[in-house]
Amino acid sequence: MKRLLFILLALFVLFSCSKEKKIERNLWKNGGKWDIVKYEEIVTSTWPANEKNEVNENIGILQFEKDGTGWMLDSDGYDAQKLNFKYTNSETELILDFYEYNSTRTYDLDWKKNSFTLTRSGTDTYTPGGSSEEITDHRLYRHTCKKE
Repeated sequence: MKRLLFILLALFVLFSCSKEKKIERNLWKNGGKWDIVKYEEIVTSTWPANEKNEVNENIGILQFEKDGTGWMLDSDGYDAQKLNFKYTNSETELILDFYEYNSTRTYDLDWKKNSFTLTRSGTDTYTPGGSSEEITDHRLYRHTCKKE
């Protein structure tokens, strides 16, 4: 009876990893390379000229390492850049600290097996110089990534 309880306890401990740890492990295992298969930038605005709905496919790579570091290679079709980062995650967020640029981005994380979507949004309200009209822009950035 004790042996059966020990086996059941061992199986429970073995398979009870938190979702957060499973996501973290899946980010870097099997090489840690993720293709950015789609990038979307959507802007809605009270000033119609600011509106934007841009979708780009296969724009880059995210590389995650086991030690909590990584890099992003992205391209806008003309220029490419490599950005090094440190990362942390929870079940619902991925935080990328682009330490060389003193820039941190917090993304909402929608995790699926062998794919994930990162979403970040924000709203800016401003008054252009010489104008009395206040403009509000809402920006949404979305990266859809698949395991390479």
